[in-house]
This record gives sequence, C-alpha cells and structure tokens, in this order.
Amino acid sequence: MNVGKRILTTVVAPLALGLSFATLAAAQQPPAQTQPATPPAQQAAPASQATFNGPVGILLVQIKPDQATAYEGLLNKLKEAMAKSEKPERKEMAKGWKVYKSADPMNNNTLYVHIVDPVASGQDYLEAYKLISEVFPSEVQDLYAKTKDAFAPNGLGRLNLTLVTAIGQ
Repeated sequence: MNVGKRILTTVVAPLALGLSFATLAAAQQPPAQTQPATPPAQQAAPASQATFNGPVGILLVQIKPDQATAYEGLLNKLKEAMAKSEKPERKEMAKGWKVYKSADPMNNNTLYVHIVDPVASGQDYLEAYKLISEVFPSEVQDLYAKTKDAFAPNGLGRLNLTLVTAIGQ
C-alpha cells in the first residue's frame, strides 16, 4: 500500500500552500562550534515548529530545483547521524521517519514529503542541523553553508494526522 503517494495526491498537495510558514533554513541554524548561545534566528522560531501532536505527522519541504542534490546530501547525513546516535530518542525518531521525493513539482520547486509514522512524542523533526551536530559536530557548519540556500521561501508545511478509519482492514 503506497500511503505516502495517496496522501500527497489527495490531501497534502492541495493543503500545502495554506500551511506554509517560515523557511526551514531560517528556523534551523547549526549550533555554533565556539559559541554555546542559540543563534538569533533560532531564538525567534517557535520551539515546536515540527513537534507533532498526533500519532502521524507530515512535513512538506520545498527545495529550489537546482539544490535537490544538496538537500539529499543533508538527508543522507541526517540518516547517518540518527543511525550512529546513542540517544534512544533519536532511534525512536528514525524508526518511523521516511522521506519521499515527489515526481510533481510544487510552486516550481522540488517537493520532499517527510512522513513520520509513528511520531516520537515531543521530538522536533525540523532540527536536522542540531541532530547532525550531536554526532558530527565538526561537519555541521560546512553542511549548513552548502544547504542553507536550498530551501524555497515559505516552502515548509506541517500536518498532524490522526487515523479516522483504515478502509482496507
């Protein structure tokens, strides 16, 4: 059953434009290597931008078309960091987190759909740079520099989902 594709074509794509908020890059700054203080852009962002309050969550991330390779590099490093993390909450997050790339552009951007099922309660799925820095602290600044401009303006959406019925069961 291809749940992700069905959700994208019937529910997510029409809703995505109305659910956009600040760009992902502005919400995520990598932790400073020499400075423990939180960067100003991160201080201004709500702490729970991608903390889901339902059992299933979806993030819609629009990436500039010429930056898809850079974003996928970020995703690969995130996957590696989650696998190498010794924190149980990271293992719990990774267990239900899948990322799909849409064959159809959204607003002339490449659309990535993050489906989290089940959600790890209380975890922020938008903090990719922070999650990577926990395992690869010396690499996160360079990774941020390579990917910070990849995110389309207003190209982020979030859905909290609760199952109503399973039609095939």
